[in-house]
Amino acid sequence: MPEESRESDGSGSQNPDRGVRFVDTDLSINPSQKAKDEGLQSTSDKYYKDMQSIHGDMAAKRRAITELLFFASVGDLRRCQRIVRLWKLKVSDDSCCDYDKRTPLHLAASEGCYKVTEWLMDQNADVNACDRFKRTPLEDAVRGDHVEVTKLLLDHGGKIFENGKLVDLGDSRLSGKMQDIPENIVDLEVDWEIDPEALQILEKIGEGEFGIVHKALFHGTLVAAKILKGSSAIALGDFRSEIEVLRKVHHPNAVQFLGACTKQEPYILVTELMVGGSLSDAMRMSRHFTLRRAMEIAVDTARGLAYLHAKKNGAIIHRDLKPGNLMIAGSQYHSRESLVFDTGTIKLADFGLSKSLPVNKHAGYDLDSKFKLTGETGSYRYMAPEVFRHEPYNFKVDVYSFSMIAYQLFELCPPFAGMDPVDAARKAALAEERPPLMRLATKMPTMITLKKMVTRCWDPNPERRPNFEDVVKILDDLIKTMPREKVSSGACCSLQ
Repeated sequence: MPEESRESDGSGSQNPDRGVRFVDTDLSINPSQKAKDEGLQSTSDKYYKDMQSIHGDMAAKRRAITELLFFASVGDLRRCQRIVRLWKLKVSDDSCCDYDKRTPLHLAASEGCYKVTEWLMDQNADVNACDRFKRTPLEDAVRGDHVEVTKLLLDHGGKIFENGKLVDLGDSRLSGKMQDIPENIVDLEVDWEIDPEALQILEKIGEGEFGIVHKALFHGTLVAAKILKGSSAIALGDFRSEIEVLRKVHHPNAVQFLGACTKQEPYILVTELMVGGSLSDAMRMSRHFTLRRAMEIAVDTARGLAYLHAKKNGAIIHRDLKPGNLMIAGSQYHSRESLVFDTGTIKLADFGLSKSLPVNKHAGYDLDSKFKLTGETGSYRYMAPEVFRHEPYNFKVDVYSFSMIAYQLFELCPPFAGMDPVDAARKAALAEERPPLMRLATKMPTMITLKKMVTRCWDPNPERRPNFEDVVKILDDLIKTMPREKVSSGACCSLQ
């Protein structure tokens, strides 16, 4: 998801929803948001006009189609609409596709991007267009296990191409997949099912497009309860995807899933309460991290990711790493400042975009194996170059995103500060640009080691990026040599 639409919880709860807009005024959309959006639009429009003047109208239009394909694959409806409007593109035209004849609808469907899929069909995109491999958007959605998008395409006449003709899904080789489309919200084991009567809902701490987050009491324990607002297809899809990943994840550096209420509406997702807020929130506070604390935060993050990548019952790529999705846990009796700058533990959160891989595809923990994952990932500023280029990728996309978070921790400013997020991702992907090193460029032995680690993690070649187990060892060894320092004052970095 684009970073403008996924925000963290300034009140101390995790961010279990896409597009969450929280109560704290410093993180809410402010009156200047419209101006910001207009600024982003003018930046984007200028990019396309410059491209047109340099390369000519036809070449520039082809590039616009390429970017439309990319934004369709990552679910960025706003930018898809802008490109179509600016270039007067018709998504139904035969030319609106890539070399393999994959249309924006193919890419949106293959990655489960419901809103973009819905919009493309409203724009008269061919629901049964066949790519070079004779696959339709419906086949891509079915193979990707995207239930809601599958239902949407079926409702619009989607079919499977088989034996030289289009056939109904039920009559195709993929008919067995029909059995995987659940009638219930989610097939949740009895042990995870929570009786709504066991929850005492307390104050609201956040609100998003699909849900409202409350503090709640669950058998005497403070928890976070996300209550779905309704039962739209995309809301249920997000809810189902989040639960599917959360119930598999059990690690000290990952937000813990406690259960869900799925038998009746309103549906509720229950997780532990992150009383320290998010790392993004912490970076807006009036103090900045000591070097040792920055390394502690980095190693906690790396430990959680090492666990996700090595899971024997299905490895997981997070795909949306950024400060807003790193939460700070600790005792509710400690001050937030104490948790943020001293005792708090970092936990991975927001698994809405995470991707699980089958066990047999991950035998031997071969991190260099590339799977046909080519779409919807997280915020552009932290996005790996191979994802922006819409190439097959693997676990190393998380390593690249980690490098940008580590940069922000050690340099005390966001990567590509002051640059439009998409422009930042474009420069990183197409020109191999990286944010400038200042503090990390000093000759201190610790900084030399950290610089080497960060630059390895953002290497343009994914195969040269380290595994997280190696990153953990580097950081752990450094921390052992560092004395505990007094927290200093001065603003850290923030990122909108």
